Amino acid sequence: MPNKIWVLNMDDFVFKEKALYVLKKHSLKYIQILKPDDIAIVSPLVEKDPDFIKYTEQLKKFSNKNWLLSPSKHEEGQPLTEAIAQDTALLSKIKTLCSKDYVMIPLIYSKNFAQLSKKASNILFNNAIAVSKANDKLMFKNLCKKFGIQTIQPAISSGKNQKTKILRFLNFNDTYLLRRPFSAGGYGNTKGKLFDLLKKMRQYHKESDFYIEPFKEIYKTLGTLCILKDDGVHFAGIDCQIIHKEAWEGCFFPFKKIDKEILEEVEDKTMLLASYYYGQGVRGQINFDWAIRIKDGKLLVRALECNSRYNGFGLCLRLAASLGIDKEKLTFYLDTSIPLPPDITTKKLISQINEINKSNNTKGGIILTSSVQHGKAGFCFMAENETNVRKLRATFKKVVLAK
Repeated sequence: MPNKIWVLNMDDFVFKEKALYVLKKHSLKYIQILKPDDIAIVSPLVEKDPDFIKYTEQLKKFSNKNWLLSPSKHEEGQPLTEAIAQDTALLSKIKTLCSKDYVMIPLIYSKNFAQLSKKASNILFNNAIAVSKANDKLMFKNLCKKFGIQTIQPAISSGKNQKTKILRFLNFNDTYLLRRPFSAGGYGNTKGKLFDLLKKMRQYHKESDFYIEPFKEIYKTLGTLCILKDDGVHFAGIDCQIIHKEAWEGCFFPFKKIDKEILEEVEDKTMLLASYYYGQGVRGQINFDWAIRIKDGKLLVRALECNSRYNGFGLCLRLAASLGIDKEKLTFYLDTSIPLPPDITTKKLISQINEINKSNNTKGGIILTSSVQHGKAGFCFMAENETNVRKLRATFKKVVLAK
């Protein structure tokens, strides 16, 4: 397998108005995907906490001292991939590496990345158009309808590039969600009464396409991950998501505390959809979100969206490999936004979790997955069984979160 040059193109995940914010906030969370001989390219606009960088270097055991690269210049509003292409020295270095034993790979295979890939003489077979369609939430809903998979159907679609369409009955007293067809992590989601959301439509018309769907109470939100390789579709498993204010904040795995028939239904429908996208030329990681609703005492499965890109589950698979945990035994709890005591620093956090991990007599431990930002940080509690994960979380609360 070739080594990889990772382009951390977080700005291709969301609509333009949020791209820079997401790029700055989340890019470094994905450097832990790297293997020891890999390289990462991040925007120079991303603030690099030196303590977190050093921590990750030790965790991942990088062999290359120059594993973290950036283009010399990145204008605000400019795609990261374009900034890389315009840096002649960096582009030349990428071309040289790609002519040897490296392949350049993105977090999301976008049209922007496809253009950079061509300029760099990079050999990576994927279909940017198919990936774009997979990540379009409205297109995904239409595909589910064709396959007979239940979804939450939109009531209104409109936006910058289309006329307003009323798609189903509207009730002004009900609660709805205003969403972007292409945006990750809950960015762009607004919850409210229909009348209030309609008043915001003028602003959204200027920014991007959007749609409005009925808000439904959800018992559990599940995520499924598949890896699409040249030899076929590989099912990785089912996680349960941590959702706060309609946005993803983490997940835990495996999730089995629900009827076996429901889990089998989710897996079967996941494989049906993943196989379709595989046939369209999508490769790499693809994940699906599922709502489990309760109606008349019965559990119902509803497809929510598709994300053809790397996600938290994929990151945890890489971390498990770094810690020597077998995929068949993997158990983790990933929370990307844990509030911390006042004045705590990244350096102090690292010291605290290292001490906890030293006393842990089994495989796994607590992994810091982001630096401290605005009094919060991300953590992954990982072990070979649920009991040990619970012990790690309990110790963390006692040592780190104690007032």
